[in-house]
Amino acid sequence: MMSALKVVVAGLLGLALLIPAAIVLGVIGLPAVAILAVLAVPVLAVLAVIGVPILLLLVVAALVLGVAFAVLGAVLSVGTVMFKLLLFIALPVFALVWLVKRVARRDHRELI
Repeated sequence: MMSALKVVVAGLLGLALLIPAAIVLGVIGLPAVAILAVLAVPVLAVLAVIGVPILLLLVVAALVLGVAFAVLGAVLSVGTVMFKLLLFIALPVFALVWLVKRVARRDHRELI
């Protein structure tokens, strides 16, 4: 039981650290990749003149952008799932436990 609790706490802590990192990646990282892509246009022109296939370079650029968006989407979707679990499962269970304790406490006072 204790190891399961450690896994849950570690997962929540990791999630709490990854969501701000994903937001920073989305706000800073993706525009930086776009700026670098614009700055790489002259280099691509020189490489095209030399004879390096530009298709290969475009595939690599698409791969870099795809990985960035995939990481951002995966982290944010995990955060959304955790929020839905909290809202639709944990919160009602906690409310039910609170009500049961309150009713049990009231019954205990009436018996005295």
